[in-house]
Amino acid sequence: MEQRLAGKVIIVTGAESGIGRAITLRCAAEGAKITATGLVEDGLKETAKLAGSKSVLPLVTDVRDYNQVEAAVKRTVSEFGQLDAAVANAGGSWAPRAPLIDSDIEGWRRTIDTNLTGVFLTLRAAARVLVAQGQGGSLLATGSSTAIRPMPYMYAYMASKGGVHQLMRALAVDLAPHRIRVNTIVPGGTATPPVLAQTDYAERNFPTIPMKELVQPEELAAFVAFALSNEAPHMTGTLLKVDAGRTSV
Repeated sequence: MEQRLAGKVIIVTGAESGIGRAITLRCAAEGAKITATGLVEDGLKETAKLAGSKSVLPLVTDVRDYNQVEAAVKRTVSEFGQLDAAVANAGGSWAPRAPLIDSDIEGWRRTIDTNLTGVFLTLRAAARVLVAQGQGGSLLATGSSTAIRPMPYMYAYMASKGGVHQLMRALAVDLAPHRIRVNTIVPGGTATPPVLAQTDYAERNFPTIPMKELVQPEELAAFVAFALSNEAPHMTGTLLKVDAGRTSV
């Protein structure tokens, strides 16, 4: 495989499974050294094992915790000598689908804290290093097609991902003078463990997806590797939609 990321050091959150694991494996295959963070230690170790490389450092980190995020970034620089990019991918939904009047406040808080505040904390910590190094770099977050085309009763998830989209647009402008590129990958329905666990997912969702197919995590990872490489030096503030046409309807 082409070594477009050779010599680069990347931190990836939510790397214990799904999209985060696929991103870690693809970037490692293209030559990057990676700190793979997440909440599930066994999953992170499996990701590092699958990478077949000693250049993947698994590190348990809760992106909702400022101190843990800062420590993960510092450990990355200590371990690998620099930082070139951060992928804020950790996310999920902890608010049961329900009408607004029956919404769960604790689920709302955890979803917002993980999906939006976690992205903010991760990219802030990474940006501080990138600005100090003075060599530019790249920041990327995982958004969602639901932030563009809503689904019923997913208020917390859609609000958090919509916030991510707007945050990344603002960061793209603010960090441009430092030559730090900021982009967002926007998946549609993706073949991750939570989605595959839903036996009726295709029946419920394929009518809204023109291609009638799930996106594979590896396809998203390929777009991420491109976005982090030196092949797109002026691509910033972009929503990279890989959604089988869902947001085009």
